[in-house]
Amino acid sequence: MPKPRIDFWLLLPAMCLSLLGLLILRSIVPELLANQLLFFAVFVIIFILFSLVDYRIIFSLHLLVFIVSLVFLVLPFFFGVPSRGAVRWLQLGNFSLQPSEVVKPFLLVTFVIIATSQLPRKILLLILALAAPLLIIFLQPDLGSAIVLFVGWFTIFLSLVPPYKFLPLGLVGLLLFFPAYKYILKDYQRQRLMTYVNPYADPLGQGYHIIQSLIAVGSGGLFGRGLGHGTQSQLRFLPEHHTDFIFASLAEELGFAGSLVVIILLLSLLWRIYRISQQTSDPKAALFCLSAASLLAFQAAVNIGMNSGLVPITGITLPFLSYGGSSLLSLAITLGLIHSISLSSRSYNFPKG
Repeated sequence: MPKPRIDFWLLLPAMCLSLLGLLILRSIVPELLANQLLFFAVFVIIFILFSLVDYRIIFSLHLLVFIVSLVFLVLPFFFGVPSRGAVRWLQLGNFSLQPSEVVKPFLLVTFVIIATSQLPRKILLLILALAAPLLIIFLQPDLGSAIVLFVGWFTIFLSLVPPYKFLPLGLVGLLLFFPAYKYILKDYQRQRLMTYVNPYADPLGQGYHIIQSLIAVGSGGLFGRGLGHGTQSQLRFLPEHHTDFIFASLAEELGFAGSLVVIILLLSLLWRIYRISQQTSDPKAALFCLSAASLLAFQAAVNIGMNSGLVPITGITLPFLSYGGSSLLSLAITLGLIHSISLSSRSYNFPKG
């Protein structure tokens, strides 16, 4: 029996999430729908290209990929467009590209190769490989992307160091961070932490975002107000309603039922990626899948938690749903590599247990 050339159980949740994102964007920002459709078309093309290329070729070029990624990350400092005190984007005609988003899957490839190699002192090499891009991203500044990249790296790090060995060191580092956070974080980042503790201390200023998000999520009820009828998003009370707070916009218009569909689709995608990591016989491929899954899971959990008032506002977008091309491009590369891994593994059937 011929092997199927498409892993539908990987592709279907991603496509459904993307289409749901297009549906919500059409409702809340119809003027941006054409741009997002273009981004989606690019997503499909890039996904197909990386699916057709054997992932082992990309993995074999890890050193070149790492160097190019660092150069790409530095470009915004010289050619970037300043926005809100940050320099994170490159202007390409009418569109902006965020290098810190695009390079994530490529950096994961480098981390995986180091972790699975026979190199001496590979733990130290793994730490140094993270330090360079993390510092560049942090200086842009882009705390959200830095945290997401660290989560993907940390999953790989756990494959080398058992938790009980670094847990005491991690606790010490956490204790040292609290008195030093004033010097590490920017003013607006410190204000976000304070707002998380008590958003109503400044309801028209720093607390405005989270308060409006909570109103939007709560007003959606069980089945929502209906597409085009969400007051917080339609009347622009909810800031960043098409990017950082798109989950709140969705919850208002489609309610708890729509929110649950999004969460189920995300969990289905993550479960399939995990199963692919268990099916492949290549330890590098398995570790890449696990690190990518943890990265996606963290992004989704933080964004949904941020929209629900459970975590501080960090500027982390919701995969597949938030408006923007850089995130979709990064997702296309990541899923393309995972799809290539899936097609090269021995089993392609969705497991029943």
